[in-house]
Amino acid sequence: MSVSRKRKQNGVAILTALLVVALGTITVVAITKRQQLDIHREQNEAIIQNARSFANSGERFAAALLFLDHEAGLREKTDSLDDDWAQTIPPISIDDMLLQGCIVDMQGRFNLNNIVNAEGVAVEDQVGTLKRLLGELNIDVIKADAIVDWVDADFNATIPEGAEDDYYTGLSPAYRATNGPFSSVSELQLVKGFSPSVEEEKEDYKLLLPHVAALPTAAGPTPVNVNTATPEVLSSLSDYLKPLGADLSRWETGAYADYPACEDIFDLAADDAPETLAEDVELEPYLFVQDFITEAAVESGEAVVAQESSLSVTSRYYQIRVDVTGGSATLTQYSLLERDSEGRSKVIFRARDTL
Repeated sequence: MSVSRKRKQNGVAILTALLVVALGTITVVAITKRQQLDIHREQNEAIIQNARSFANSGERFAAALLFLDHEAGLREKTDSLDDDWAQTIPPISIDDMLLQGCIVDMQGRFNLNNIVNAEGVAVEDQVGTLKRLLGELNIDVIKADAIVDWVDADFNATIPEGAEDDYYTGLSPAYRATNGPFSSVSELQLVKGFSPSVEEEKEDYKLLLPHVAALPTAAGPTPVNVNTATPEVLSSLSDYLKPLGADLSRWETGAYADYPACEDIFDLAADDAPETLAEDVELEPYLFVQDFITEAAVESGEAVVAQESSLSVTSRYYQIRVDVTGGSATLTQYSLLERDSEGRSKVIFRARDTL
């Protein structure tokens, strides 16, 4: 009996030892796996932080280009597509990262925040410009009502297709109208008529995107730079300019429609882009707003009425796009810079992987 009991005890001891070894092995494997995950997480975080640092470096490089352009003061200190900043920066290899990007003059677009004044009341002339722009792009002009309601200060929906909180809170998920300035152009996708979940509305947003901006208006409405404005924007500035946009625009091709992508956006001689100017027209930047108005009068054969205060040949606001790729990281950074009268730039808005 004692021998049998002893054998049973030995068997239990062996099983207990095996169980302890198994538990120890499982614990060691779990710890090792956790350590590997932590190491990979730290490596990925280091790559991401490195990519962000490179993107910020690209932003500072762009700011330096804008400063040098200001210091050069070429062509009566105007800003145009002839300037050094108006080009796509090819891929630059730094360590194991590739950087590329471009600078886009945002005053070559219609500022969505111009459509209301400092009190948040819609400005009739600016709303008219927005409607003409939508018409130029074959977008239903009635969609301007919802855009106005998004930024105006009141809570009364514009008839017939405006939208305020009573519309947006009925959506899923529900949200409210800002009743204030656009912080970025991508915010337009929240406005009635431009939802990314509806294919037709998504296409309208893509059509409008290269022609609009969301710029600060604390100092008043921002003028359109006629040297960098798209033909559609120029045509929308007044009924008198409507038929003249293609002839007055400094863009030879429709490459700007590739925005926000940088590749070939400044390729003014792109073979696959539609021409907006006759081949024999010599493109020269306008040195003064009056030069633009005079040329418009020549093209139309009659006096052209345009508000000079809404036009400019210089710019303060630029968007910087920097693409960083390397390792397992791919990052796109958008920065809105304001360049002051001394040529110095400050960041107004920064976003990663989205406008």
